[in-house]
Amino acid sequence: MIANGWVSIHPLQRTWHLHLPSAEPFPRLAKRKYLKLQLGNWKKMFLITKKPPASPLIAARVRIRRDENNYIAGPFVGILTVAGKPLFRGVKSNFIDIIETGQRMGAFIYVMPIENIDWDSLTVVGYLFDQHKRKWLKEHLPLPHVIYNRIPNRSFEKKPHVKTALERLSALEGVCLYNPHFFNKHQLFTVLQKNEEILPYIPKTIPLLGKEVLYEMMASYPLLYLKPSNGMAGKGIFRLQKRQGEYSLRYHAGTDTIAKSFKTKKELWGFLSPRLKKGYLIQQGVHLATYEGKLFDIRLLAQKNGKGYWGVTGMGIRLAGTGKITTHVPQGGSIQSLRNILPSVFPQYSGKELTTSIRHAALWIAHALEKEWPTLGEVSMDIGIDKTGNIWLIEANAKPGKFDEPHIRKLSLQRIVEYAQHQAQFTENAGGETDARS
Repeated sequence: MIANGWVSIHPLQRTWHLHLPSAEPFPRLAKRKYLKLQLGNWKKMFLITKKPPASPLIAARVRIRRDENNYIAGPFVGILTVAGKPLFRGVKSNFIDIIETGQRMGAFIYVMPIENIDWDSLTVVGYLFDQHKRKWLKEHLPLPHVIYNRIPNRSFEKKPHVKTALERLSALEGVCLYNPHFFNKHQLFTVLQKNEEILPYIPKTIPLLGKEVLYEMMASYPLLYLKPSNGMAGKGIFRLQKRQGEYSLRYHAGTDTIAKSFKTKKELWGFLSPRLKKGYLIQQGVHLATYEGKLFDIRLLAQKNGKGYWGVTGMGIRLAGTGKITTHVPQGGSIQSLRNILPSVFPQYSGKELTTSIRHAALWIAHALEKEWPTLGEVSMDIGIDKTGNIWLIEANAKPGKFDEPHIRKLSLQRIVEYAQHQAQFTENAGGETDARS
């Protein structure tokens, strides 16, 4: 059975409260004055009150269940990051949005730098957000039921102490760490290209190990993209196309788009080779459909919901800037609505028919990724549609950023909390979209 209540802490006195406005379904609990709650080695005495929390308490809705003779409140959810000045690294506005969604929906959420974990006691010095004073409060807290991995970038993930800590957290019983790490594009496309069910959605993508690989791919495909294995936001991408006997190369330099032509493959390689030092992939180019002469693709977010099923949280168009080779907003792209663009570009399809096909493709891809990385709980995708209406996966990201569309952003935050409630077993009749891949 599940009861609803609040957990709160006084920011100055550091006293903890369990608020139970309703005695149902645990009437005996409401008659107590105190309750000792334990999570791992962390123990706290909570003052029980029937009053709802008010200022200045830092409070969050929680759910309460009874296991044998013990009461357990939760879920406690940690947003995992790394330490940094002044407190920790990461997008603090994103963390605040997640915390405040948990406060409304039923999860006690805090930020936990990986360096602040005490491995002997399995507790952590974390940060609560004081919604009244709009500032962070440092507090000794339990290692939570669920840990949402938001290590901010690949360079931190590669640090030895971070890798070791992630391995230890993954092995702990009673703690669920989800979202394993950033994708390496080589690993990502190697995994996907082995799955026959989704192979029609995957452009051929292989490591660019030398000029022989480049020449072979040039002989097979008239359009190619060269991408950094660990690139983000469209940085470092080259677009290569053979035109009228010459090799046309385009790439971004800051906000500018540079175009160069080469008469021979040897000249082309001579230009590229010193610029491909950090590990590149070469990918079959897709002749994407255009709108008003501009490339576009679809940014899609897939997340697990309150039943542990994959669902598509939302999708929106990213329209490239004039003359740009990628649709990324930092490179001059813009955000558009599917309903405004798809019917105009593909009048032969109904908008519902095309978006349903995209959803199904995304769910198949999410399931394929989960087979390789079982702790994956969300993934964003860049989906391209070629001029004949075929669907292609361009990119996938295991650490999605904030979506700009307000309705997608709101639902994405709800999904994070719902999935945490599911993982920590604080759900009854959890809502959410039914998993569908047909």
